[in-house]
Amino acid sequence: MMYRYFTIFIFLCALLTVAESQSTALADSLFAAGDYELAAVEYERCAYKAETRQTSIDALRRKAECFKRQAKYGLAGDALQRCLTDYADYQQLALCRYLDGDFEDASFAVDRCEIVYDTLSEDMLLIKMMALNELALYDSARVVACHLATQHRAVAGVDIAPLVDSLYSSLPRLKNERLAWYLSLVPGLGHLYAGEYGLGAVAFAMNAALLAFGVWQVLEGCYITAYMGGAGLLSVTYPGSMRNAEYCVRRYNYKNTTAFNRGVKDAVMDALVVH
Repeated sequence: MMYRYFTIFIFLCALLTVAESQSTALADSLFAAGDYELAAVEYERCAYKAETRQTSIDALRRKAECFKRQAKYGLAGDALQRCLTDYADYQQLALCRYLDGDFEDASFAVDRCEIVYDTLSEDMLLIKMMALNELALYDSARVVACHLATQHRAVAGVDIAPLVDSLYSSLPRLKNERLAWYLSLVPGLGHLYAGEYGLGAVAFAMNAALLAFGVWQVLEGCYITAYMGGAGLLSVTYPGSMRNAEYCVRRYNYKNTTAFNRGVKDAVMDALVVH
């Protein structure tokens, strides 16, 4: 029995020694085979077991690459957050945060990079401009876009400033969700404000019909029917139409900002690529 325990102990020690000696060989083979999930786990082990800081950083970068291959940009950003040692790391972090929809952190990553390196490349300026656009901070985005245009003129000798001025000369018109709610005190007006004329007509007709039904039942002396069929349903449809008006304004703003942001992004990227 004792001999068996010693044999198992030696076997486990041998496995550990092999794993240590192979470094990232197993993780690299998993990555090459397309098993990115297991490769990420193995790279994390390598980062934890690494004897030097640089070895750990390299493993974390490969782990981030595993997550990017799976379109898990949030997890990729978390891995990159642990190994910010050069400009490319900050660039990849900002891009992953942007692709993950975390626009505030994307902008913050660019700001951190500027503090550390006291300069920003065209790629980083572009990421920040797009992130600020998504946050509807158009004044700040325009300042970044102008900086990008100035830098591009200095590097490529091509002035894209007129394009930037043209793009930001007509900002999307956004509507106020709270105003839509107040207008919906008269059913349908909030929907009309949001440009949803059909829904506005339905909201007005439905609430008016329930109110009229309730009043009619009261006049007929059918108080239970008036309460349940009129007031009861009206207590649901009336506030519901107010909330729906807010949603319609939110959808209107989203469609307009998305169209504007996509147009700016495509136009600026095309100009940078062409020149």
